[in-house]
Amino acid sequence: MIDDGIQLVWFKRDLRVRDHAALSRAAESGPVLPLYIFEPEVVGAPDFDELHYRFICGCLEELRDGLAALGQPLIIRTGEAVAVLDSIYLKNRITKLWSHEETGNAVTYRRDLRVAEWAKLRGLEWEEIPQNGVVRKLRDR
Repeated sequence: MIDDGIQLVWFKRDLRVRDHAALSRAAESGPVLPLYIFEPEVVGAPDFDELHYRFICGCLEELRDGLAALGQPLIIRTGEAVAVLDSIYLKNRITKLWSHEETGNAVTYRRDLRVAEWAKLRGLEWEEIPQNGVVRKLRDR
């Protein structure tokens, strides 16, 4: 089903075009705005290293090239995720937020909870596509 609004695809750890379920499904739904956020809370965490930063930058170059080949520029912003998402939401006709469901650390988990609350308050559907065997929010494992 094609939606006439913009599908915001938030790239987190999954910095690729090929085999990217959230990107593919978003593209089936309407025009896509791809986004990556450098988050000070994540970059400044004790488990983040300069090597992580270099790796991410290299992946972002490849992602930018891959998206450009599809005719779509990659938007890169720095800031707290909710603030960045809200800024983009207020300037564009975003009808849905897409991402892969991330399995990270406590910092990214709390961030995702804040994003979920923000999306709910905005009345914006956020579809997180599972990409591994971890199932969030189970009461019993």
